[in-house]
Amino acid sequence: MVDLRNLDELKQACVDVVNEVSAESGYISWGEDLREFLVEVREANLQTRASQEFQKKIWNDNPISSLQWGDIEVDAAIADTEFCNWLAEQSIEQLPHERASRDDALNDFIVQLEDRMQQYTNPTPRAKIYRVMAAFFPTEFTTVCDITKLKQLHKAMFDHARGSGSTCHANILQEINRTGLISADDDIDAIVDSMRLPWLLYERHVKPQVEGKIMVPVEPPGKERLIPLPAAKRIKGLTGISGGRATLRKILAFCQDNTSKEELKTYIESFKPNLGEIALNSLIQVIVRELDCLKRDGAKVILTERGRAFLESDDSGYLMDRLITKILGVDHVFAILRDEYRCSRTKLASRIQQVNPGWTTVRIPQVIIKELREFAMLDSDGSGVLSLTNAGQEWAQCIHWEPESLGNIGNGNDPVLPSAKLPAFSAIKLKISNSGHFPEPVIRKLHAGLWANKRRHFAILAGLSGSGKTLLARAYGKAVAEASGGGYSNLCTVPVQPGWYDPSSLLGYVDPLQGKSFVRTPFLEFLITASETPEQPFTVVLDEMNLSRPEQYLAPILSAMETDEALTLHSEGGSFNDVPSEVRYPSNLAIIGTVNMDETTHGISDKVLDRAFTIEFWDVDLDEYPRWGDRERSEKYESSVRSLLTDLMQCLRPARLHFGWRVVDDVLDYMDRVLVDNADADVVTVLDDVVYAKILPKLRGDDSPRFREALKNSQEILRVRGMNNCVHKVKELSDDLESTGSARFWR
Repeated sequence: MVDLRNLDELKQACVDVVNEVSAESGYISWGEDLREFLVEVREANLQTRASQEFQKKIWNDNPISSLQWGDIEVDAAIADTEFCNWLAEQSIEQLPHERASRDDALNDFIVQLEDRMQQYTNPTPRAKIYRVMAAFFPTEFTTVCDITKLKQLHKAMFDHARGSGSTCHANILQEINRTGLISADDDIDAIVDSMRLPWLLYERHVKPQVEGKIMVPVEPPGKERLIPLPAAKRIKGLTGISGGRATLRKILAFCQDNTSKEELKTYIESFKPNLGEIALNSLIQVIVRELDCLKRDGAKVILTERGRAFLESDDSGYLMDRLITKILGVDHVFAILRDEYRCSRTKLASRIQQVNPGWTTVRIPQVIIKELREFAMLDSDGSGVLSLTNAGQEWAQCIHWEPESLGNIGNGNDPVLPSAKLPAFSAIKLKISNSGHFPEPVIRKLHAGLWANKRRHFAILAGLSGSGKTLLARAYGKAVAEASGGGYSNLCTVPVQPGWYDPSSLLGYVDPLQGKSFVRTPFLEFLITASETPEQPFTVVLDEMNLSRPEQYLAPILSAMETDEALTLHSEGGSFNDVPSEVRYPSNLAIIGTVNMDETTHGISDKVLDRAFTIEFWDVDLDEYPRWGDRERSEKYESSVRSLLTDLMQCLRPARLHFGWRVVDDVLDYMDRVLVDNADADVVTVLDDVVYAKILPKLRGDDSPRFREALKNSQEILRVRGMNNCVHKVKELSDDLESTGSARFWR
């Protein structure tokens, strides 16, 4: 281990690193480019230095060093003539001869430059500033323009990292000059060598080695700039891997030759026998979705380029660009420790929790911190105080943006998450028209009622059975999904069952018989997907939602859609069988419930009604039935059917005993079926049978003028048409009503 603090060892290290550089490394071409650039800067007069062309070169096309991931845009500053003139004038000022005064002058210049740049960029482009300073004053700066790397090299040479950046550059150059190998003076070739040598020392003796290779900057920026996803589009925290880095490498190694998912699960069970089926799927999903190290290729599970690079190098850096840009909260950790250097684990977790109001506990922030420690990005001093490792410092410098949060819970007037981008109403209406006929005012009313509130998107379609409530709800959900670029996966229909007394029927539960298993539901899967895809609208249809009491099984959902508090799914830790402990209620989720009102259903409580937009479906216009004329066999009889059903509808409507389009479908379908076997069947007989079976069973109620009138008028309509069986049954109902005060089809 070379001790750079020792002058003799430093001298030998300088000789060795230069000798170890190969022609293929780009070191020679880098030196040529650097020499040409420095000569051009040296010869530029004041007018040239103030020009935009020159400013673009020193800021953006500067070969002094690669910026790696830190290429912050400075075009606004370059476009400002006043700024360019100031910088040009400052750059030709003579520096004091005395060392301490010289350092003060350079440091003052840097401070002024940073202050001025703050009006054009955020964050401050410190690496670029040091490159510019090195261009103007090449005898005073090295090519190590990243302040973190500079401090690390300074500490290796002087056992401390104190002092300003310009002071650190000066100290490093003076120490190298003390070796007698290079004396920069005013010779341009010596200056180029003097500037580059510290970078070689950093790469060879400070930065962790990769197979003993020396890395030098070639052509900046060297790597693509990180592009962060908006907070709302990020994965909401890390899940973590049981067994950490070692488990991840085992799994990736097994997948080198491609394997099926079942084979992979069997392999994982061989060294983690306590994981259940859901936990196994969860572990694989974390590696696929969060870390992007595996992907599905047909029936196989294969390594991604990222996964292969990590496996071969064991360098966590291959995972960091994804975690920093796509996982909520990770960039906050790096930025906080970059700017503040140290922070206690408890305080850091609490601050990361504020990134997402849906994190009602610090569990997920703690997992993020744990995983970053596992990947050697964070270090602890043993007392719970965290700081960035050298690798963590490097990645922290890549964060050229202000890390975003999902926002704080306010007074409820503003959405915490942006609503999904809804398609135009005209596109929705056009797609719904292909699913059946619904009047535009009804569609428009449903659309506006669902999305009027910024977070609470809940509608109830109530009324006549068979009137198309479920058809409209599903057609609407499908139309919105397709028009917004989604698909069938953005629509979920949940048939509500009698006996749902608590939320577990929707949100799942921990299996009491198998404590390591979580019983998932389609609604839960859909809810999690919606929360992770906030830019797209999702629709849930709760079909016949009042077969059970909605205020009971929807209780936490009703609360969450009102308060924006997280839905608690379990208390088993940050993630249990790939189910998070909590999920934020998604503001891109629309819930449409359908209800029928009869003796088999429950009423809708005020708690539910207060949160829902209600549309009634009682008026059914048979002229608007969309499938008249669609049935070839019964087409010639449709006029008779239409006339009969219209008359019955008119006399039954006042007592709310009329019927919907489903009954019309059933009547016509029955006629078609009969005509298949008997083309000469008597229409009156066929209608008598089907009306008796499909319409009369719904004629029930207690004595009232409207009910009496409905029975009387129905009996007359059926009598005129010769439908004897129906006439006889309606007469029985009338007699029962007269004698008992009520009538039921089934006695």
